[in-house]
Amino acid sequence: MKKLVAISLLVIFLFNIIGYKIFFYYLKVEADKSMEVAIEKITNQDKRLIQIKIPIGLPYQTNWKNFERVDGEVSFKGKTYRYVKQRVYNDTLILLCIDYHEKSKIEKSSSDYFKKVNDLNSDTNKKPIFKVSKIDYFEEVKNISFALYAFGIHSVQLKTAASCQDGFARVPDNPPKPIASLYTIG
Repeated sequence: MKKLVAISLLVIFLFNIIGYKIFFYYLKVEADKSMEVAIEKITNQDKRLIQIKIPIGLPYQTNWKNFERVDGEVSFKGKTYRYVKQRVYNDTLILLCIDYHEKSKIEKSSSDYFKKVNDLNSDTNKKPIFKVSKIDYFEEVKNISFALYAFGIHSVQLKTAASCQDGFARVPDNPPKPIASLYTIG
């Protein structure tokens, strides 16, 4: 009984790590096969085709008389589109695409499963257990450095530091009085 439980937990663990990726890859491959069969039957006048026009600025570009078959995909706003045919006409690339519902559903369910397994829900209503205030623990130190070459001052540095605790603000003091030199020169 313990071996059966251990093996089943191991299988679940391995599925959560890599098995779901293999499963969704298999679904994508099967969807690609069924789409290839559907694409072979499509004509230029099919109502499922979506026309995308992209301006291109190639010098000495010639117009193509007919569409030619191409393969490719593009994702736009969560939807996947499959290129079927293309043509260049008057400095414009015209792509005939078909909405690839199956692959869009597979990719969405794959990302949803990944989010659920890894607990990546985008709930912004979650509040932290305790609030940490940076002001209580970190000092803010500002160094300001500037040069006044016109007045002969090469560099002046001002350093200000804010106290960590409220109520103990620094009060500017007078500079210390010079002490007579202990060493005499001469």
